[in-house]
Amino acid sequence: MFQIINKVFAFICQLFGGFISNHYLCCQKHNVDYNSTIKSNPFMKFISILLSLASLSVSAQNSKWLWPIEGAKTGDNIVCQPQDRIDKELNVGDLFIAAPEGTTVVAPVDGTIGTLSVVANISLSQSTNYGNDGGTFDKSREKLANDKKLPIPIKYINGSIMLRLADGRKLYISGLRGNIPFKTGQRITKGQKLGTVAYDYRKIGQPHISISVSGSDGKHVDPMTPFGLKTTFKKIAPLVIPKTLTVKQANEDFDFLVSSIKECYPSFDDIISDEKYQQFVSSTKEKLKTPISYNKFYQIVRSTFSQQFLHDSHAWIDTDDPQVTNNYCVPHLFIGSLNGKLIVTQAQMGYEKYIGKEVAAIDGEDAQTLIERLRNVASSMDGDNQSFVNQFMLRAWNYLVGNNLTRHLSVIKMADGSVVRDQWISANQVKSIKPSTGKSARYQRISANQEAQYRFTMKSDNIALLTISDFTLDEVQMEAIADSLMRHKNAPNLIIDVRNNPGGHIDVCNRLVSWFIDKPTKETNHYDKVNSNGVYQSFVHCMNIPADDKPFEDYVAREGQTGFYSPSSIADVIYPDSAVHYGGRVIILTDETSKSAASDFPAILVRNGRAITVGRETGTGYHYMTAVKFAHLALPHSHIEYTLPLVKSVADDTVTDRFPAKRGLMPDVEVPLTYEEYYAPDGDPIMEKALEILNAK
Repeated sequence: MFQIINKVFAFICQLFGGFISNHYLCCQKHNVDYNSTIKSNPFMKFISILLSLASLSVSAQNSKWLWPIEGAKTGDNIVCQPQDRIDKELNVGDLFIAAPEGTTVVAPVDGTIGTLSVVANISLSQSTNYGNDGGTFDKSREKLANDKKLPIPIKYINGSIMLRLADGRKLYISGLRGNIPFKTGQRITKGQKLGTVAYDYRKIGQPHISISVSGSDGKHVDPMTPFGLKTTFKKIAPLVIPKTLTVKQANEDFDFLVSSIKECYPSFDDIISDEKYQQFVSSTKEKLKTPISYNKFYQIVRSTFSQQFLHDSHAWIDTDDPQVTNNYCVPHLFIGSLNGKLIVTQAQMGYEKYIGKEVAAIDGEDAQTLIERLRNVASSMDGDNQSFVNQFMLRAWNYLVGNNLTRHLSVIKMADGSVVRDQWISANQVKSIKPSTGKSARYQRISANQEAQYRFTMKSDNIALLTISDFTLDEVQMEAIADSLMRHKNAPNLIIDVRNNPGGHIDVCNRLVSWFIDKPTKETNHYDKVNSNGVYQSFVHCMNIPADDKPFEDYVAREGQTGFYSPSSIADVIYPDSAVHYGGRVIILTDETSKSAASDFPAILVRNGRAITVGRETGTGYHYMTAVKFAHLALPHSHIEYTLPLVKSVADDTVTDRFPAKRGLMPDVEVPLTYEEYYAPDGDPIMEKALEILNAK
């Protein structure tokens, strides 16, 4: 039977797999969100379901998961399953299994270790993570034993291991003890010992472990069916989005949005002046005097997360833009801004002669007005960052029309006086766009980064290149990089490329730094700041922090200053690694796509005189970033979800010409953004400049 099913699904994959792939590339080409187009189109959704079923048919052939308690039968001693309650708390997705303390726990399925940590589960929805600094669960617990500030007794603080499965799911097994020195990135086989039974949740009196599973979106999925058990798991039903909001609903949502930002976001005063606050609120309120469609209200929320109000690389809207559908339309002329001018950046077939030409006006609005509009809607950058804004303005053609991707006519007046009447067409009708974004050298570098988190190559006999695409590297990957670095330690020059890097873990950043420094890093005045050490009123509509929680109780006030403070670990002194060291010349390539830890890494090495940077300003601020802990909130009526960072982490408060206030890490050698860098099929001006510097010595 399975052979017949597999043949059918193999045909489906062959027939539609390429279609889905091409559709994804089309969305990338047009700067449109792929997931939104899938959700909004029944045909695309049907294809996606078929492909998902095809994938499931393969996994269905594999044997059921192994029961994690060694020697027990599948289903034995379940003490709590999804939809049960523990002292009035609803258990959404955990499977709690009892066994005598010390019983061996084994892996139910093959996987790769994603995280290892010792965890205190304060409730079913709140936990404190202590990492795994001891190297094993037992040693990490020993380090915590004398901590008088533990939220619960040490008996209930135990190990948790997350396995990444081949299909993208994540399997969490918690309540473990043991002295097995696991590493993140390590392969685990079905039946392999993971530890022994201890305790996971303090409200379950007997020794036990817990099993939970999440999908690629981070949400709970069924933990019972993989074991062959009849499931009690219930998927949370999606919220019904209103088509229209009443005046009262719209105003209540907007008021909550603004008040939550002011209450939660600790860098509020750094980017939002009183004048800016009053102007934005009053102008927005004028738009909310009559009932408003969901689509229009979403655009108001979108404007709130932009240069008009809150702009931060760690704050964003989680809900997809409803205007982006699979039926979107595009112009024949794609227009962006560069060096203070509007220019045609790309064109459909038959309109190639306009590429590079300057635009004077669109639909009667002059170029400078349109350029200012683009600047105002830029988002996802810190402080007064300019490099990210410049790149956004070059590519964000859709925001010249308010992201309105419907069929309409644009009247474009060129600087030479000629006029183009551009009737937008369905994206499905587009034959070709020149130059092709997918064929640009920049796009190829991005694709290469998506295929590998790091790459080590030689640019010449005396120049090595280390490319790092993110800082979520596990221990196995870090060891591989260290081995490669030591094999190339005699190369006199090393280029480290951290462009197109969204960041990741600070411990990965600090460990990498330790390989390049000759002495401990310089002390800086560093600290964490939050707005409150008590209850946040906004948490009443928070999805990941309980409404009555006080996540920053240990933070203290400082005389004469606003907020509450704690020492920061982000800028701790870093010591040289005695086993891994590279002492040659280091050049780091940065630009607006170097964010978070990918901004911290070059900043630390530059501050300590161990590297120079070539390229452009990093996308995250040099002096501070607002990150570390996040609140995931939802507006009560529109149900639009968004994320706010709660902690301002200051790495260095010294402002100099080299490190100006409210900016990212500025380059030692700047390579300005050009049209060719973004769209040309070959060339890499930033890399070329670095090689020029090294070859001149």
